[in-house]
Amino acid sequence: MDLKPFKYVVTLAEEGNFSKAAKRLFMAQSSLSQYIAKLEDELAVELFDRSGQPITLTPAGKTYIKTAYEILYLESQLKADLHQLQTEDHGLLKIGITRYWGGLLLPRILPDFQKRFPNMKIKILEGTTTEMQQAIDKKQVDMAFFTPLTANIKIDQHHYEKILREEIKVAVDPRLLKSNRRNNHSLSPQDLQHLPFVILHKGQRMRQLVDYLFEDFTEEPIIMMETQNITTAYKLASSGIGATIIPERITELTNAYSTVHHYSLGDKRAFWELYAIYNQSQLSYNYIRYLITLAKNAFQNN
Repeated sequence: MDLKPFKYVVTLAEEGNFSKAAKRLFMAQSSLSQYIAKLEDELAVELFDRSGQPITLTPAGKTYIKTAYEILYLESQLKADLHQLQTEDHGLLKIGITRYWGGLLLPRILPDFQKRFPNMKIKILEGTTTEMQQAIDKKQVDMAFFTPLTANIKIDQHHYEKILREEIKVAVDPRLLKSNRRNNHSLSPQDLQHLPFVILHKGQRMRQLVDYLFEDFTEEPIIMMETQNITTAYKLASSGIGATIIPERITELTNAYSTVHHYSLGDKRAFWELYAIYNQSQLSYNYIRYLITLAKNAFQNN
């Protein structure tokens, strides 16, 4: 089966530009343009709207590319399945993971994984929660570790296994709090709403949790600045300029600061859950099962 039409359409849709897509496909721009035009003639539909930049998919194009992703994934899965019949400890495992969990989880599990599967090559893709969800949906990774945006979970397409549950806390220099609240173990929304906050950008699970917590404020939250990195937010809060919302294990990735204290939020929403997400067809793969077992055991003694 000729997979060129699917590969070309997917690449062009992802790049939004004939020149960039042609470069990625190692072909001339004119050749790609002619190929897509011929394909559209054969299908009797326009797949791309070329009226602006970047070019975008038409409704027909969106239908086409959805199936294209599935076909390309099935082709790669078939190759992997055939390869597995020959040997299960060779091949390439593509792992997606959010940056926080990448620094926290992978050093705990990959050394043992490579001892068990020494000939298995690993490619790591790091990004935001939204980017990891997209990578799974587009079959760009074999499996991913992240805290899903719950509204986007698609149980019918993927298999989800919970790895752990972690408390979310607020990090702040006690000197920014009212004197009678500094020695408390937890803080209420009323204790926090006068503080300036350093928070993460939208599209990240931690930002979603922060927005939920801000809903309990009786006044508009004071957002001083936004960043993409939890560690950066924590260090900024440690400098005394404001507060930030952090996962409980953040100090394992960066030095703890004596100037900042961690307070519980006393809110049932102040937790997030780490999941391993992968295609259901991979349930029988020993290396997938072994990696998930390592992940589940990684924090048992912490």
